[in-house]
Amino acid sequence: MPEQTLPLKPIKSIVDVPDHSLWLFAALVFAVVLAIALSAWWLLRRRKNRPVDRKRTEALRRLDALDFGDTKRAVYEFSLLGHFVATPETEAVFKSLLQELEEYKFKKEVPTLSEAHKTRMLAFIGEAHRG
Repeated sequence: MPEQTLPLKPIKSIVDVPDHSLWLFAALVFAVVLAIALSAWWLLRRRKNRPVDRKRTEALRRLDALDFGDTKRAVYEFSLLGHFVATPETEAVFKSLLQELEEYKFKKEVPTLSEAHKTRMLAFIGEAHRG
């Protein structure tokens, strides 16, 4: 039996396979750098807002430690520190309380702080802690 040869098919040339790995790697690096930059920007922006919170915390601490035995000093400190803890909701109450406390300021001798004023001041400080 004679040997039969199979017909050979022509070999095709090498095909170029598109390689996008460099572009994918560059996109990944860009995304990571962008995420780091946005995180740093957010942290810096958050840190800028922090001193107000520190001032508010310090003001609340000092308001809690007010000595109502020294009326003049208590009224002055309340007037100064109340601005740091007043919220838009309590601003009207704070301003009316400041007007009532004017009689305890700017005099050499001041009367003792009335119980009504002391109660309103403590209520304002308590409200400042809540909100």
